[in-house]
Amino acid sequence: YRHRGYAQMMIDEIIRDATEKECDFLSLEVRVSNIPAISLYEKNGFIKANIRKNYYEDNHEDAYLMIRPLGGIANDETAGD
Repeated sequence: YRHRGYAQMMIDEIIRDATEKECDFLSLEVRVSNIPAISLYEKNGFIKANIRKNYYEDNHEDAYLMIRPLGGIANDETAGD
């Protein structure tokens, strides 16, 4: 089901819902090897905040902790872009 826009639709809905609920940010973990997912998240304003070492039990792969600001100072500074 790749390249059909489903992931983007889900992200859009999650961002919309979290914004309506006045959340400050979203966070997620993603395998460092999952380049397509990382690209999608970065396209949607997520940034790499940290690395979680040996995060996945199956192969001990690291994960990126990614965050996306939704409100407050971070959003106010980028509002004019």
